[in-house]
Amino acid sequence: MNLVCPRTPDGPEGVLAALREVSGALREEGDARAIFPDVYAVITEGVVAGMSTGLFAEPEFMSRLAGRFAARYLETLSWSLSGLPQDCAAWSIAYAQVGRPGVAAIQHAGLGISAHINFDLALGVAEVIGELAPERDPALMGVFKRDYDAVNPILETAMPRVMRLLAERYGCPLSPLFTGPLGGLTGGQALAVVAQWREQVWRNALGLLEADGEAGRRAVVDRMELDSRVIALLVAGPPLVGPAVALARRVPRLLAA
Repeated sequence: MNLVCPRTPDGPEGVLAALREVSGALREEGDARAIFPDVYAVITEGVVAGMSTGLFAEPEFMSRLAGRFAARYLETLSWSLSGLPQDCAAWSIAYAQVGRPGVAAIQHAGLGISAHINFDLALGVAEVIGELAPERDPALMGVFKRDYDAVNPILETAMPRVMRLLAERYGCPLSPLFTGPLGGLTGGQALAVVAQWREQVWRNALGLLEADGEAGRRAVVDRMELDSRVIALLVAGPPLVGPAVALARRVPRLLAA
């Protein structure tokens, strides 16, 4: 299957179009790889809206970052569709779940989100800052950080829509655990974890920019690789996750019987 070629979409609008194209094509094939770009598109809609309402003080930073960030994901997807190896364990683990019985849609989404944040994002942030602020002017860096942090409320707003999408489009039995009266605490905890990930990403991006030569940069990337691998293994879950998901799918039918 040859759906995508690595490219840099033109700003958030271009990213949104690319994600919708990719997720739609994969859904038609019944391919679980459709789940992450579907979720990614919901979040990107929030970024597009933020750009139109003046949420970001330095829109060029966010526009370039959105394009660079998405291009990295499209590259990993292209490798996966072509049967080529990934360059980090987090994406290897994420794509290895495709076709595996008992993997919930929320796990596919979580694996993609984790790999994309915990490994990919620091690379994109460092690259864009290197282009727009090579001298790392403190005032400009402060503006970049505020714009970067402004994505956290976008993620919070997107959470209910993402969970509805996973439940309604992909039949995920676990997504209701993260919404509604009983899921507020769980969803809030998940968002807090993602905010912590993103804070570490910013530190990793600064580490990449300030690294002393290739060895220093490699040390930062190796740390990102290890952290993202551990998180991916936790999200993928032990062998018991599959039977638990199967049981969760059966419970409504058993109650209706």
